[in-house]
Amino acid sequence: MDYEVKKEVWKVFQVILFLVVSIIFVLPYLVQLSTYLHEKAHQKMLNKYDVQNSYQLNLFSTIPNFFNPKAEALGVTRFSLTEYNALDKNKRTDINVAGIISDLRLLFLIGLYLAFMNVYLYYKVKIRGDLNFVWVLAINWLLFMWLLAVIQITIANITYPTGDVYSLVRMLKV
Repeated sequence: MDYEVKKEVWKVFQVILFLVVSIIFVLPYLVQLSTYLHEKAHQKMLNKYDVQNSYQLNLFSTIPNFFNPKAEALGVTRFSLTEYNALDKNKRTDINVAGIISDLRLLFLIGLYLAFMNVYLYYKVKIRGDLNFVWVLAINWLLFMWLLAVIQITIANITYPTGDVYSLVRMLKV
């Protein structure tokens, strides 16, 4: 093999390595970060209404739990159900909706960053003619994958029978 072919093979290998590492190692921790922010929003509201609560972050089980479709261990806030049920409906609504609002804020920020970064990428390539944008593409890839994961998690949280919205609807019926 001549030098140019080896160089191209090396580039392909680097891209494959980046994609594998980003999906197996980076994306699970980005999802863990969004889960942490979601649960912290619940905790903030629980603390506001003096409801005893706790949240344990386990970074060692993040990767196996991320790839286990039945895992619920990426993060759940534990709280006193007795104290929660003693609150009025408005306060319970605040607690349930806080996590979804946190998710929507994160989705907005990631989307905003991707929009501005892609305008910058257009400027960099089309106007300046600068074709050195590997890092921009790498960050865009990671954030886009995170955006898709957070969208999926938010939809699941809204539609899943033990998610925040179903819990809220059941609670409002009472």
